[in-house]
Amino acid sequence: MNGKYAIKGYLIQSLVALLDSLNNSDWDSICVEPDDDSEKVDIRWIYNSETKKVVQVKSSINIMTLPLAKKWANELIENSPNANQYELVLIGPIDSRIHSSMTFGDNTISIVNKNLSLDDFESIIIEKINFFFEQKGKNIISPKLGQLFARALNQQILQDSVSGINVKRIDFEKNLFDCLQIIETHLKNSSYSLLLENEPRVNKDVKSTIIAHILNLIGWTSLNTNESIKIYDDKLGRDQTLNIEYWAKYDSPLKDNQYDLVYINANLDAQYLDEYTSVMKHNLFCVDSIRNKLIEEGRIDVGNNVEYCIQFLLSLSDSEQSQSIKELNDAYKAKMLNKNIIYCAIDNKRTDFLVSSIITAKSYRDELITKFLYPITEDNSQISNIGKRGTYMPPQYLNSSILPIIKEDKNKISVLLFCSDPYSKDRLKKVVWLLIRLTSGLANEYKIYFIDYDNDQYHNEVNEVIRSYGVYDLTSRLSVEKLNLCNSSNLKIVPLDVNESLKNENFDETINASTRLKIEPHLIEYLPYGDFLKPFLASDAIKSEELKLFLQKKGIYFKTADKTKIIQLMTSMLFSSLDIESLISYVSEVKTSFETSSAQYLLVNKDRQMSQLFANTLINKTKLQNGLKAEIVNIDQAKPKTDSDSYEITLNLEQKNPNKQALVSIERSTAKVTVKKNTDSCKIEFIKEYDSKQSRVAAERIVKLISEDLIEKKEIEDRCFEILFSHFENKERINFLLSFTNIESSDVFVNFNAKSFKYMFDETAEIPSEYQDKKGKECITQLKGKNLDTIRELQDDTLKEIILSEEMTINYRFKIRGISGSYFVIMNFSGALDNKPSMDGVFNTKSKLYIDAKDKEKIDNFDKLEIALKKVFNDFKKEKLQQFNKI
Repeated sequence: MNGKYAIKGYLIQSLVALLDSLNNSDWDSICVEPDDDSEKVDIRWIYNSETKKVVQVKSSINIMTLPLAKKWANELIENSPNANQYELVLIGPIDSRIHSSMTFGDNTISIVNKNLSLDDFESIIIEKINFFFEQKGKNIISPKLGQLFARALNQQILQDSVSGINVKRIDFEKNLFDCLQIIETHLKNSSYSLLLENEPRVNKDVKSTIIAHILNLIGWTSLNTNESIKIYDDKLGRDQTLNIEYWAKYDSPLKDNQYDLVYINANLDAQYLDEYTSVMKHNLFCVDSIRNKLIEEGRIDVGNNVEYCIQFLLSLSDSEQSQSIKELNDAYKAKMLNKNIIYCAIDNKRTDFLVSSIITAKSYRDELITKFLYPITEDNSQISNIGKRGTYMPPQYLNSSILPIIKEDKNKISVLLFCSDPYSKDRLKKVVWLLIRLTSGLANEYKIYFIDYDNDQYHNEVNEVIRSYGVYDLTSRLSVEKLNLCNSSNLKIVPLDVNESLKNENFDETINASTRLKIEPHLIEYLPYGDFLKPFLASDAIKSEELKLFLQKKGIYFKTADKTKIIQLMTSMLFSSLDIESLISYVSEVKTSFETSSAQYLLVNKDRQMSQLFANTLINKTKLQNGLKAEIVNIDQAKPKTDSDSYEITLNLEQKNPNKQALVSIERSTAKVTVKKNTDSCKIEFIKEYDSKQSRVAAERIVKLISEDLIEKKEIEDRCFEILFSHFENKERINFLLSFTNIESSDVFVNFNAKSFKYMFDETAEIPSEYQDKKGKECITQLKGKNLDTIRELQDDTLKEIILSEEMTINYRFKIRGISGSYFVIMNFSGALDNKPSMDGVFNTKSKLYIDAKDKEKIDNFDKLEIALKKVFNDFKKEKLQQFNKI
């Protein structure tokens, strides 16, 4: 018996107990799944005379035979010799030869057949509950309340059965009254009550009911169902039937002149599976096979469609409601995917957010049709699309963290925006901007929902944010509320045939066209979408593989690494603040690239401690900012507390670029200076790190200000020691750069690939005739791996004497803490060959860290890993400098 049927069996078992407890008035206690009885006993009754009755429940969709019934009955009697009465309850169709009682030795067992569905049971239970309440002088309950009431009672019995609790009748009756009061309150507040009709529904399969309701809520109607194809299986030697549960083609509201073609399958299990690889392998094969069939039959034309494979992977477990599946990447293996299809996995967490948002929207102004808002981007930029909304939810919203919904009549339009992020002041600012931007401020009323919002705690903060927009009536038009999450599994209690006679009319936009809200220009960076997001996505700041990894965490999978196709999807989605923060984290992984250089000064007094040297050091921000083409937005200083501590100064800079939009409209950079003391050499060293031209200028200024202050205080000598181009003879310089290919001393760098070498022939020397054509020219030799001995310029000592070497690039393979990847390093003398009139420059290094795709999920903190590798390389660099007597 699989998980789904096991759950059904327990439900039936507890419903039998509940039904009979209402039928009988002389019982004293009841226990479902008693711990102190035989495992064959499902229900145990104790009556007033201390008579003990044991019951076993069996259910099946197939006919239960006489031999099986005899076997079950005999097992119950044999394993419960101390019982006074025995009963076997058979749920489902039975063999006609099975009688109402059977005798085994000295004992007789009653056979009860209840060939009823779950919903039939519920209808009878509601009748019994009402009979009970009438007997107690209480008002009877409606079928709508009864559906929730019966389930609540049944849930309590299931919970008690886990611990084998013995329930007394007096407690049971008290529980009935308490439960009624709770359910009445719940019904008033429950969004599901909006969808419940006043008569019990026709019985439906649980999975079909839940999926059908989800599709109905998102407006996916007129679906083709159970499309199948038979394919001969060579290995099994028989036909195999492949199936898609639903598929349909809809006009795309987010893409001009395109259609959404959706293929849908669903899994509903007692709990999440340990892994979904086999499930997805089968389902994806089904989709591909039936897609090919539909194309061959001319039923679909994939030329102007955006195709989506939607896979619901849901769990009925209470502990997994609103929880995500931890890992699905292995289930969506690239070799199983179709390059023409976008794959979406929908788990409990995503489903519950969608369901909760839509049902909450339905319950607000519940006489009106619920519509989804379609943002305008360059993909649907026709004038007729402005302000467009409808009952069809685009598939791009399935995995979205933002869902915009409209409720409107001719007099008033309400825009409800649901966000799956936890509430924060900063996120609210961004969501308010997005809400106004999406609607051009046209609505009369705005509501924003966060999953954990607390009005008592954040009311004043919300008003402060709204006032910051400078719109006098926005406070009265906008409110923030909590989104109460429903469990999608509860949809099994909702009737499929709800007849909505709701008002569907459009808002008269001429009413408040003159009061459209205006957004301050600086707010445009808050929560980009569509066209505002595209420049960032299309830039070199982020690669297609990083975009694929980002989308995978949202349950979206691509076979292709075609960045254009990925961007086409992402610009039609809406992303929350957490989404954007996550996206930026991928940028930092590939974009963080600091150059490093250093300068040293001799200490006048070698015994001076670091804490004494920098006790009164102050950074003059005005002097740092003067003439700098970037704004210093933050200065962070970490002064030493002991002699061994370092002194760190970090500057965050922003440089505005009005020609770019959204995330790339401001270029951010960092300058960091770390000061350390070397006791052996009696020097202090300034290590400069920078990731832009302006941050390099800022770092140089910090060193200049601090060193001048220390020189004036006679703490250091007025002489700077730097590693300069001019400090090397030609041959020595080239050997120094080549020494970085020797990694024998490193435990972290396991291999290397030399990439390039930049140099120029010294025009003051005599150049061999075969190199005359390179005279006065900057040369770059592309290198390959370790095989450098074939390049004459790098091996011939005579040539080394006349070569001005400036730069070498090496890609190191590393392994650290179980993580592998590449550490790409550029070693350069600051463009010395271009410096006029004297060729000179400070030696600096610039690195980029790349993590192997298989190890990216192992990383908890990218910055810590980068710092660790930077330290490894700095130690490696010091070893080379010491080897050449430069430090």
